[in-house]
Amino acid sequence: MMNDTYKNPQQTTGNRQKNNSTSTDRYATCALIAGITGLICSFFYLPVSLISGTSSPTGLICGVLGIILAIMSRKAGVKPGQPMATRAIIGIVLSILSIVLTFFFFQMLVSYYETLSDPIKGPQLNDLINRVQEQLNQQLQLYGNPS
Repeated sequence: MMNDTYKNPQQTTGNRQKNNSTSTDRYATCALIAGITGLICSFFYLPVSLISGTSSPTGLICGVLGIILAIMSRKAGVKPGQPMATRAIIGIVLSILSIVLTFFFFQMLVSYYETLSDPIKGPQLNDLINRVQEQLNQQLQLYGNPS
């Protein structure tokens, strides 16, 4: 039997093209995953920031990472004029959406804290929050203690 060390040059170039195609697909898939993760993280940005008191923009980070990975998937292609993979395009769209939502929720968080620091609107907002909490507690007691 022949040793596989010396291969036909046509086989190795075909394998390189196949590897480039799979690396394009891998980058595109990672861009899609980063976009989905960024979208999920951006939806939880406001509640987690209010509960924990810290502000970590993971939706923004995942969104930027998704855009970078999508661009890398295009650069990893075999042909320079090759169109972007569908997964990479969807990853870019979801990443941009997660960045926009993170900035939107950050702006809502800033305006919430500004309203709390206002001498007139702050106590009104606190009263509103307390009334909502009381109503929720009453609803929980009604459903928690069936008679």
